[in-house]
Amino acid sequence: MLLKLLILFVLLPLLDLWLLFTLADGLVSFGVTVAVVVATGIVGASLAKRQGLAAWKNFNAEVSRGALPADAMLDGVLILLAGAVLITPGLITDAIGLALLVPPLRRLVRKGLVARLASKIQFAAVASPHFPGADNPDPPPEATVIDAEFHRHEP
Repeated sequence: MLLKLLILFVLLPLLDLWLLFTLADGLVSFGVTVAVVVATGIVGASLAKRQGLAAWKNFNAEVSRGALPADAMLDGVLILLAGAVLITPGLITDAIGLALLVPPLRRLVRKGLVARLASKIQFAAVASPHFPGADNPDPPPEATVIDAEFHRHEP
């Protein structure tokens, strides 16, 4: 986990800076490089705002239907992440942010996140000695006790 954080907060910004300096020094001028970074920030912020509002409307629509708004919530989180990396100066972070704003790509990322999270969750039903008749498949209607345990399994 520490290595991932090191890569995210140290190596990625250094790589972004190197790419910006390389572009400004050799391929295009400094002004064009700055203009590209500013333009991707402005376009990305506009897209993030529009898609964030759409995700909020989807969230409210699902809640009013009585459905669990899991997809809309994950979309909102991914759009927020896209906005955060778009305001970070750099071409690599801008590319990541813009990719998260493309709905089909965001859907793939969302499916991957759900699959990763689901693989880490384990469910087990265990009879509780504190609940009389726990082995009974039909507990009495006045039973409101929920007994649960959580175990984290690290790979």
